[in-house]
Amino acid sequence: MIVGVFKFKVNPSFQEEFEYLYGHAAKYVGQIDGYLGHTVYDGENGEKVLIVEFRDRNSFEVWDKHPEHKKYKERGKKEIFESYDVSVGEVFEKSTKP
Repeated sequence: MIVGVFKFKVNPSFQEEFEYLYGHAAKYVGQIDGYLGHTVYDGENGEKVLIVEFRDRNSFEVWDKHPEHKKYKERGKKEIFESYDVSVGEVFEKSTKP
C-alpha cells in the first residue's frame, strides 16, 4: 500500500477556487483502479492534512501523472496554497481494529 500525506494551508483569497478544484480532483481519483480512499483532517492553525491511500505504487503513479491532477498541483503551488508539505511512502506495517 502507498500512503500520501499532504499538509496544506489555503490562501483565503483562493478558498473558493480550491474547493472547486478539490471537488473535481475527488471525482478523477475515485475512478482510478487501486485508489482506496482519502480523509481530510483540520489542524489547529488553519492547516489541513489529507491522507490518501492507494493499493500499490502503480495506482499512485496513475494519479500522480493524471493530466488534471498535474494541472491542479501546479495551480496550487503557484497561488492557492500559502504552505504545503507532501510525503509519500510505502506502508510496510499496518494494523486495524474495526
